Amino acid sequence: MKVHELKLDEKYFNLVDTGVKTFEIRKNDRDYRVGDLLALSRYNSELNCYKQTDSAWASQPYKTSSVHEADTILRKIIYMTDYEQKDGYVVLGIGKY
Repeated sequence: MKVHELKLDEKYFNLVDTGVKTFEIRKNDRDYRVGDLLALSRYNSELNCYKQTDSAWASQPYKTSSVHEADTILRKIIYMTDYEQKDGYVVLGIGKY
């Protein structure tokens, strides 16, 4: 079992965190396998930075951070397919670990 550290755009982060979004489509450049873990860190692609929730900052709900301080959720790959995907891409079915 491997742990894959990945960026997850913040527009999808809460959807994965709450269980509404239960899949990821990724380029299979990491040799993903069923049973592997995804460490998904909140990332803002517009600002090109990781994000961390900080309730102490009332006027600004997020502050920029390094990957080690970013909000991160752990998910397990429970299913994998490349059906109807671009070459080299896979759909990863994910569940709570």
